[in-house]
Amino acid sequence: MLTLKGSAVSPGMARGKAFIYQSEVLLETKKGEEPTGPLHMDQHERIKSAISDVRDGLETDARDISGVLDNNSGDIFRAQAAMMQDNSVIGELERYLGRGPIDAEEAVRAVFAILASRFRGAADDSLRSRGDDVEDLSRRLLLSLRGIHAHRLEGMPSGSVLVARHLFPSDTVFLSRSSTVAVLAEFAGPAAHAALLARELGIPCVGGIARIMDFAHADDDIIVDGTKGLALVNPDQENIQAYERVIEEGQRTKHPPVQIERQPTATEDGIDVTVMANARSREDVDLAIRSGADGIGLFRTEPFFMASKHLPSARDFTEFLAHCLEPVSKLRVNVRLLDVGADKNPVYLPLPPEPDPFLGLRGVRVLLRYPDLLEAQLRALLDSSRRFNIGILLPMVTLESEVVQVVETIRKLAAAMGVNEVPPVGAMIETPAAALTVRALVKHVNFLCIGSNDLTQYTLAAGRENPSVTEYFIDDHPAVLRLMEIVIQEAGSTPVSLCGELAGRTGAIPELLRIGLRSFSVAPSLLPEVRQMIRKSTVLEAPSH
Repeated sequence: MLTLKGSAVSPGMARGKAFIYQSEVLLETKKGEEPTGPLHMDQHERIKSAISDVRDGLETDARDISGVLDNNSGDIFRAQAAMMQDNSVIGELERYLGRGPIDAEEAVRAVFAILASRFRGAADDSLRSRGDDVEDLSRRLLLSLRGIHAHRLEGMPSGSVLVARHLFPSDTVFLSRSSTVAVLAEFAGPAAHAALLARELGIPCVGGIARIMDFAHADDDIIVDGTKGLALVNPDQENIQAYERVIEEGQRTKHPPVQIERQPTATEDGIDVTVMANARSREDVDLAIRSGADGIGLFRTEPFFMASKHLPSARDFTEFLAHCLEPVSKLRVNVRLLDVGADKNPVYLPLPPEPDPFLGLRGVRVLLRYPDLLEAQLRALLDSSRRFNIGILLPMVTLESEVVQVVETIRKLAAAMGVNEVPPVGAMIETPAAALTVRALVKHVNFLCIGSNDLTQYTLAAGRENPSVTEYFIDDHPAVLRLMEIVIQEAGSTPVSLCGELAGRTGAIPELLRIGLRSFSVAPSLLPEVRQMIRKSTVLEAPSH
């Protein structure tokens, strides 16, 4: 038995078989290892087949994205497809293979590494940026050579303990309650996307385990204690018996008989508070409604868009919303427009390389850069508003002008579609700039939603995905709370909700109520304990004698 210690990221206990996850592109052929498949001509044929496969995929991406965005948006993929037909590139691959015995994967890595370095060493900025194209092509070819046409996590067996060095947002969209019982990671701070999703799903997670890949192997029996930040690899019988009793009790507590509670939530001194749920799927919505949520305060759309290998159409998005929102009836659902950029980049969206992505194209900035992408989503939401009580939430707002542009677009599209009642529009408050200019923003929106995760990141200059500055990521820091208080005070009669991780931390609820918050949106699994804490809290001060 091996005991691994890390940081408690998401509470709870679970036991399962290890599923080792590592990016396929990082898996290299070891020295002395036999090349994949027969050598020489077979390796040449494998290269040709992979090139054809990648070229077809690039042409599909170019066609799909040009159909939804403007005609020039697919040019990046057309340029990559042209590179795949370049005789000098194909010839270099053939010559490298001719040195033998070499497999196709080694040839791709070597040739494309040389190509990337040539581009990155160029004096011209546009040529240097082509280095990213070359690396992307290398990734696509390596995946094709391995016959990988789906994300590895899509096929994760039920009851797995996911073990990884790092999980990116594009990885986390494939996690589910059915396949993942726990997560162990080397790099995963409490505000990382992997941590956020684990807590929303009620999955135990331990982060900060140094060299995790050296200690855990495929199919190892692992017990994860997300509350204490421990993992037992191949535990002995004594520990198995002890932990299984605790796990069984936790499961009973975690999944009690569902009893919908529709009574209003109020503090001990009679202050009414709205408690809604965060969701990203039909499963989340089902659980939220069965648990008595007052509505869906934040419906995230990124998992839908990022799980797709090609840009979904407006019709695809409409059908997705119809399926997910069916259980909500007339309850309010605030759907956030696609929030990508920084560490969330769909493979089909040609976002430019940036020196500091977290301070670059993010959220509403991306939508305004690609107006056709914005309009496609708005059409789907306006169409869905005929059936559901939808609010449209704008991500990562910084400037008043951004809100004005989106609101004008919504009104123009609604008029063209014959939608007489325009859905309420809200703005995410995730930057200090937005928090300090709320008086200007509320002239154009119907509600506000504070995203404490990004607000903390930008206020304290501590990246939520950066394990080196975890101790600086303090979401109840006085500076963050002060900004939130300013938002609430200056919003006036405009409703304000909190949807970040801070909303679900019961210990912080009394202080959040004190500064004036009257609406929370939390993970569905946290609804009962958040309600309970609110009912035990007192907001009004006792009169002085």
